[in-house]
Amino acid sequence: MEKKKRAYILLIFSIVWAIIIFVLCALPSSDLPGVQVPYFDKIAHFGIFFVQSVLLSLLFNFQTRKSYFQIILLSTLMAFAYGGLIEILQSNIFNRSGDIYDLIADILGGFFGAIAFPTILRFFRMTFKKA
Repeated sequence: MEKKKRAYILLIFSIVWAIIIFVLCALPSSDLPGVQVPYFDKIAHFGIFFVQSVLLSLLFNFQTRKSYFQIILLSTLMAFAYGGLIEILQSNIFNRSGDIYDLIADILGGFFGAIAFPTILRFFRMTFKKA
């Protein structure tokens, strides 16, 4: 039962994070804080999809018997699909400009998040085992 509970928690976190991504990407760019760091928006896209991919990878790890390669592939494909959908919505509905470089940052964040998930999983296991 404990494994199911963890999977539900991860599912909830993943859905909440996806909603946060959606809301942030739907906001008019004028409502977002102006940061004077070059390519900050690409760094932000990478970061938010990195977190999403880690959450999804952990969820896939707990819920399925997928191999590490399959988990990386699924998480990266989901980052591509969700990031692509958001870029299309930004261009056509949200009165923002969709950007292929944002999509590339989304995919890279998803890929590296999936690559990092075993290390993050080990870290949490060691941390909570001591507690």
